[in-house]
Amino acid sequence: MSELRTRRPNIVVIQADQLAAAALGAYGNTVVKSPHIDALGAEGVVFDRAYCNSPLCAPSRASMMTGQLPSQIGAYDNGADFGSSVPTFAHHLRAAGYHTALVGRMHFIGPDQLHGFEERLTTDVYPAGLDMVPDWELPEEDRLPWYHDAGSVFTAGVSAATVQRDFDDEVLFRSLRHLNDRARSLDDQPFLLVSSFIHPHDPYEPTLEHWRRYDDVEIDDPRVATLPLEEQDPHSRRLLEMSGFDQKEPDAEQVRRARRAYYACVSYVDDHVGAIVRRLDELGLRENTVVVLTSDHGDMLGERGLWYKMSPYEQSARVPLVVSAPGRLESRRVDTPVSLLDLLPTLTDLAGVGEVGTPGRSLVPIAAGDEHEPEDVVIEYLAEGVTTPHLTIVRGRHKLVRCPGDPDQLFDVTADPDELVNLVDDPAHAELVQSLREALASRYDVGSLSHDVLASQGRRRVVHEALSAGAPTAWDHQPPHRPDYVRGDFWTALERGRVPARDLG
Repeated sequence: MSELRTRRPNIVVIQADQLAAAALGAYGNTVVKSPHIDALGAEGVVFDRAYCNSPLCAPSRASMMTGQLPSQIGAYDNGADFGSSVPTFAHHLRAAGYHTALVGRMHFIGPDQLHGFEERLTTDVYPAGLDMVPDWELPEEDRLPWYHDAGSVFTAGVSAATVQRDFDDEVLFRSLRHLNDRARSLDDQPFLLVSSFIHPHDPYEPTLEHWRRYDDVEIDDPRVATLPLEEQDPHSRRLLEMSGFDQKEPDAEQVRRARRAYYACVSYVDDHVGAIVRRLDELGLRENTVVVLTSDHGDMLGERGLWYKMSPYEQSARVPLVVSAPGRLESRRVDTPVSLLDLLPTLTDLAGVGEVGTPGRSLVPIAAGDEHEPEDVVIEYLAEGVTTPHLTIVRGRHKLVRCPGDPDQLFDVTADPDELVNLVDDPAHAELVQSLREALASRYDVGSLSHDVLASQGRRRVVHEALSAGAPTAWDHQPPHRPDYVRGDFWTALERGRVPARDLG
């Protein structure tokens, strides 16, 4: 075994927000310009069918960090606190001797804003409080003020500056600075760096530079045209009504403009990915660093008239998952369904931690080309836009969607990638439908889960109302001051801060 394979690798996880797998060149998109992510895919392992376990920011991220489903840890929605006593992959790697740092977005809700990270070098772009608690007892026509809004599609276009860009520029700066610090370290301690960006999350407001990269590009239309409201499945209809698309529908040119703006935002993130990988090369860290690229969920981008996430359809629920490990894993593509639950055991496996007892499995053997038994993937949606648990199970090429009160849906995503043909009543699939229904029933007591979600919502509304009265309580992380520059002995400080340049040819 080579020396490289016996050394514990550094691990860099780069996460985007709302980045659909289908919006990357590495996943077959011929319009978007994503050369740096595509290069990672060309040299690494690309998981073609990776799914988030909840198509919503906070529950997806809490699930990914812990390797457990949102329902298992009570992280039901974007206003659900994430318990400090639930181990994350940062806890496991830190206990194993890794230095662990988070830079950027993670949408942790609650007073613990570290969840195992030794350092967090920026605040988050969204608040950490109980601001976005859904209410399943609210009439569907009543909209809460923080719901997604159709306006992001109608106003998509260039902005000179935005809050989200200010944030992501700082995330990149702090990520590169942290890599410098790890290179300066006088020990051989391996490190975990999670660098997490808010783009290309709506509103779609790219820079002029990134917008102009698409000046001579024909922007593709959605593969599936907008369906009349009465032809939408009930959950999609709720999402459209919740965001206001039932009142105002973008025309073809507005859809293309919004998709162009989204692609431009993807290119902006891609530039940041390239800068991080380039810095690893410059510092001599790349050969012993595993780089993982992923997202918390996708974006429907106008498919079927839907936008944003919250849907079980592929564009919303499927995420990029690329693992680049030079000298450890050869380039290949994997078409087995996997999920973000698998990230924790994969990282602990790479770090030599061993079994940690979470529901997912390490993807290292699969990435290395070993034979493997496919496993079911489960997707939960327990937030706004439903009043009972919305559950999806993926087995091989098939996907079953169930929500009490809605008709079941079964899709063959290989033969029908646009999910237009519901096979649930097809006699040829009756045995499969029964098996998938039984698999969900064995995992969930839907009545008990509904009760738990409703009870949690009620408790959180009481707490939020109380904490909003008088002097408000803010849980937002504020990074501590660091003595980064010359302090104490002048020449010693300068020498300590210098990292010799490498000749990269």
